[in-house]
Amino acid sequence: MKKLNYAEFQKRVNEVNKASRIFDPLTNNISEAFRLYQEVLAEEEMEVFVSTSLAGNRVMTPMDDFERPKCPECDIDLRLKIFPVDVDGKQWNTAWVCIQCQAEFYSEKTVPEWMNELRKKNVSE
Repeated sequence: MKKLNYAEFQKRVNEVNKASRIFDPLTNNISEAFRLYQEVLAEEEMEVFVSTSLAGNRVMTPMDDFERPKCPECDIDLRLKIFPVDVDGKQWNTAWVCIQCQAEFYSEKTVPEWMNELRKKNVSE
């Protein structure tokens, strides 16, 4: 199953919420409510299950639609932290953080500035 981008994920969440509100009196099973919603009301069909094999239990963010810089030490995608504070107590706008080696790379750039600078991922990724 393909990984959803942030906009697709938000759309899916909205559809699941609608299904829950409409069909909750009929079933306590959200998958069944979503299946019923798909059959009766949905404008387009969506998969009931979304794979978390790539993101795990991490919350999706708008930054998921962009290619992230790699850690120079571990060569894995860095994650963006907002308003981090360094060891000297200085607050920065953002920092790229490696979840493996805990390296942090502080920046005065804001999230919108990073979004303008980074390249968007292909939709098929």
